[in-house]
Amino acid sequence: MPLPPIARWFRQRLVLVGLGLLLVVGVAALGVRERPDPQQAAGAMTVANRTSASFEQPAGGLTAAEQARHDAADLVFDRTHVPLIGHAGSGLGPQFVAQSCVACHVRNGRGRAITDEALVRVVEAAGFGPQIQDKAVLGAEPEASVMVQWRPVRRGATWLRAPDVAVISPDGEPLSASMSRSLRVAPPLLGLGLLEAVPKSTITALADPDDANGDGISGRVHWLSDADGQRRLGRFGWKAISASVRDQSADAYQQDMGLTTPASPSNNLDRAGQPADISNQELDLVTYYSQTLGAPRTAMPASSAVVRNGQRLFEDLNCAACHVPALETGSKSDVVVQAIRDQTIWPYTDLLLHDMGSGLDDGVAEQGASSGEWRTAPLWGLGLTQKINPQATFLHDGRARSVEEAILWHGGEAEASRQAFLALAKPQRQALLRWLQQL
Repeated sequence: MPLPPIARWFRQRLVLVGLGLLLVVGVAALGVRERPDPQQAAGAMTVANRTSASFEQPAGGLTAAEQARHDAADLVFDRTHVPLIGHAGSGLGPQFVAQSCVACHVRNGRGRAITDEALVRVVEAAGFGPQIQDKAVLGAEPEASVMVQWRPVRRGATWLRAPDVAVISPDGEPLSASMSRSLRVAPPLLGLGLLEAVPKSTITALADPDDANGDGISGRVHWLSDADGQRRLGRFGWKAISASVRDQSADAYQQDMGLTTPASPSNNLDRAGQPADISNQELDLVTYYSQTLGAPRTAMPASSAVVRNGQRLFEDLNCAACHVPALETGSKSDVVVQAIRDQTIWPYTDLLLHDMGSGLDDGVAEQGASSGEWRTAPLWGLGLTQKINPQATFLHDGRARSVEEAILWHGGEAEASRQAFLALAKPQRQALLRWLQQL
């Protein structure tokens, strides 16, 4: 007996649903991954929290054991260092900039571009450095004192500002104005373990040092040399002068706090063969803490009009040529936590050095990076910058009081993008800025 029309319709629907389920199961069996979601900026390590505590949250995807180690490492990261009584020259100092990691990385975000908190890099040939240590323990003198003032600078039709940094020797004499100096603020601590896991081949493939494609952008890898002469790819710091999170942590201990670290992971002796102020265990924990910080999800889904319009403008202005939206982490088995492996992340950086023009050239070169070259700063978490630290500002020296001012300081390889931004109608500019603020 033939089925009634309504019964035939239901049977057809059931067959289609069954075929669809088989297709889904088949795709899953083949190991096809879901399309990466830009809102999940750090992949499995994305932090859902977008409050003022966002940057202090451990990454998503950690196991219970990994979470426990992160919590223990957090205490070491927060530690305030002091001179060691009875051990002359040990512990904090004798000259330093800060007594703890958190003194510069406010809530793991950007530091403030103010006297007594910002850092000052100088040309080492001037008898300092590479970083002026403007504080000292009792009985010692700082290398120099530092004072930051701001002068107005006109760029096109807009008034911006640039820092004037006075360096004053202990005898009260100001150092020559001809000595180049570079004000620096601490960068945010976001997704460092993920950036460390981006394969070297990915970064070198993005480089175009001779501008072979003729787009005016010639980013280059910053190759560093170890003490043993081994060549390593720099990827951390404003000029990519550290090849690993551990190296960056050791440099911060020495330059910021005057604390020695082990020269080798196999013992706790510094380069002079003396017991290091920071043990390998402590250095490992602080490194682990930074590696297991994720990055916050974006405020809006990819389907929203704000995101669609902003991404289109970002591409049209060729901003994505340097601020590359998505990168893939590798599949190495020796990563610090498994959640780092095989992730699609959205940091908006190529980790390369770019010439940013005369406006941002402060005369201080570092380890082969010229004074006008800067590593492309990641943009993830950008919109939370001033929620984390209301007094935070932008660019390497904090001269930009807003994201728009930061764009207007771009020059060199980014000059064409800056001009394109200036040519946008006001509603389009605001659309791009709204998108950047939701990162």
